[in-house]
Amino acid sequence: MPAVRDRSSSRLLSLVEQATPAFYAISALAVVLGAVAGFGGLDTVAEVPVARAASGQVVTGKQLDVTIEDAFLADGFDPYFEPDEGNRFLAVRALITNVSNTPMDTAKDNVLVNGVVGSAGEPQADEVIRIGESSSNPMLQPGVAQEVVLLWQIPATDKKSGAEITVQVLDKTLRKGFLFDDSWDDPRVTAEVPLVVGDRGFDFARDDAP
Repeated sequence: MPAVRDRSSSRLLSLVEQATPAFYAISALAVVLGAVAGFGGLDTVAEVPVARAASGQVVTGKQLDVTIEDAFLADGFDPYFEPDEGNRFLAVRALITNVSNTPMDTAKDNVLVNGVVGSAGEPQADEVIRIGESSSNPMLQPGVAQEVVLLWQIPATDKKSGAEITVQVLDKTLRKGFLFDDSWDDPRVTAEVPLVVGDRGFDFARDDAP
């Protein structure tokens, strides 16, 4: 009597014989991913701790070196920049050096104040002014240190002299262009600078400001 063949085994053998190379590749990838996940290899990469810096300390970056000097409330900048009625400027002075090899025309998303937004409801400053020139959003040339003041227009009741704020210094990553030019993007906080806010009224933009 001929041996009875196991139908389930025969069917499985048939399926294996019909499998394509792509099937084996997908199966192998699934095994590898399962092993990596088992060892925690697919877990989210831990955030790098943010450094603490003091006023006057240089925070080095790939795009900019930033030194936060001080912060204060102000009621205007020369005759050119005035806040809306009921508002004041929160001003942060900084010394910024463009350490990349390309000019940049703004530092609005490289220096922020934690929890503070400008008149447009965005965290970036409303204006970046070069000290001594009253020029808005000055071009930062490579290798040149420039003293600027960043202005956020905020309600006059939001901050008082003596209030504590945290200035965040961000750095970006250079993306090499393929179809387009190289660009700096993906800003990330690299340092936080605690400051006590002063008050200079209208008289804060002079070169001899303390």
